[in-house]
Amino acid sequence: MLKSKLSACSFLLVSLFILASCGGGGKKEVKTDVARETAMIEVSITGMTCTGCENTIQSSLAEVPGVIGVTASHTAGNAVVEYNPALVDSLKIKEAINGCGYVAVKVMPHQADAIN
Repeated sequence: MLKSKLSACSFLLVSLFILASCGGGGKKEVKTDVARETAMIEVSITGMTCTGCENTIQSSLAEVPGVIGVTASHTAGNAVVEYNPALVDSLKIKEAINGCGYVAVKVMPHQADAIN
């Protein structure tokens, strides 16, 4: 009886080990596919007056999961945001900008996206 229980536990452990070592490859491929899907938006922002303001917005958006890159410009009064739409949307991006003390006025597709 004890031998059959040990044998069953050994079989279970070996099966779990095989599943764990072989199952990870597919997950990495899915993450890679999601990472390739990006979009870019331009957000008009009021309240920026200097490069410190630009840095604050860029730092705040960099912490939002799904945001890939940000370029803010106080002279243009906007930020161009590259993001993964599967992980974040424009509403959350606006909320992050508003949350650090500025006002996200208008969100529109970035010029490069409008051409395609």
